[in-house]
Amino acid sequence: MTKTVRLEPISGNVALVAWQFAGQPLQEWPSWVQSSCSLQKDAEGKFELRHERRSGTQIVYLGEWLVRDLDGGVDFYTDTEIWARFAAKR
Repeated sequence: MTKTVRLEPISGNVALVAWQFAGQPLQEWPSWVQSSCSLQKDAEGKFELRHERRSGTQIVYLGEWLVRDLDGGVDFYTDTEIWARFAAKR
């Protein structure tokens, strides 16, 4: 099941959108993920999303989160990091 979550930084008031990579097929990815990432396998055969940034390639593994900010920037967090840094808005 694909789940997109709205987040708020614990120490601020900026709304963000987060999506967890759980091995979903491409057609189930949000459009902002489809347009900025590609699915590949690493040398060990594990699936990974690759997100190209000016600072280099970001690699997102199963269970990790992509977070889009209001300016369209995309960052990633592990499951532990995202809940320590953000509060989910339901």
